[in-house]
Amino acid sequence: MPVRPRKPKLDDLLFVGLAPRVLALWKDTGAIAWERRLEMAVTVVSIRIEGEIVYAGSSGEVWCLDALTGEILWHNGLKGYGAGYVTFASTETTDPAAASDGDSAAAAGAVAGGI
Repeated sequence: MPVRPRKPKLDDLLFVGLAPRVLALWKDTGAIAWERRLEMAVTVVSIRIEGEIVYAGSSGEVWCLDALTGEILWHNGLKGYGAGYVTFASTETTDPAAASDGDSAAAAGAVAGGI
């Protein structure tokens, strides 16, 4: 009986940018869950994960991918802005005290307190 491929969950995957591709690997086996070739990506592929979205940038272009399938949701060639490395920034911050897990908040406090 053939083995059915399992449907990925976000926590099951590790995302890798490796020009000219973005790959999702199964964390438990290292096997490839999906891969997406990015046309024109000839330099380092930077990636950023936000929920079920993967943003990938390379050679002055940006792609938006579905994190569970690798499907390209959109692409912007950023014509006229250059063709170098792409970096991502965010206004999101991580506040350990706001974590729902009390152990995480306690551990962050211990580190901040020099323990």
